[in-house]
Amino acid sequence: MTRCRDVDVGAVLGSHLKFLRLNNCNIGNDAFVEIVSKCPGLASLQLPNNGALRVPFTCSSMPPLLSLDILCCDGGSAPQDVVAIVAAFPRLEELALHLGGDCSALIRLQKSLRRLCVRLSDELTAAELATRVLPRLLSLQRLDVIVPRQTDVAAAGQRFRCLVPSIAVR
Repeated sequence: MTRCRDVDVGAVLGSHLKFLRLNNCNIGNDAFVEIVSKCPGLASLQLPNNGALRVPFTCSSMPPLLSLDILCCDGGSAPQDVVAIVAAFPRLEELALHLGGDCSALIRLQKSLRRLCVRLSDELTAAELATRVLPRLLSLQRLDVIVPRQTDVAAAGQRFRCLVPSIAVR
């Protein structure tokens, strides 16, 4: 679904659902909790452009997600809690999110994470990602980096070059 408003999440959910993509559908934290609690077999959850979603610590039954996209195109959105995401979904192979602050928890995905798409919020996060995190993500094959300003693209390309087999910076 794309660009739907006030979607009745419960109407599209089910225990046999494997893939769900709701792009720009005004999904909030309550709907996120409903999705992960009512879809125990969900492997891929794509919720791009839905604002700053937070992965809740309180949800007791998380599905075994392999792919999670909670990246918002809105540059003003707040970074997501990487520790909560990694704790809730320890087998992620693909992850897209707004990254800011301490991103070292991504290292716990070193054996599974193949694709990472990040919107970087600041220079310190970029430095930590390049020096401490990426060298330890042994299975990572593709990195997509979204920088805060267009003028940062060339510098980010230089910083992340040679750290993963495939990289795109925008």
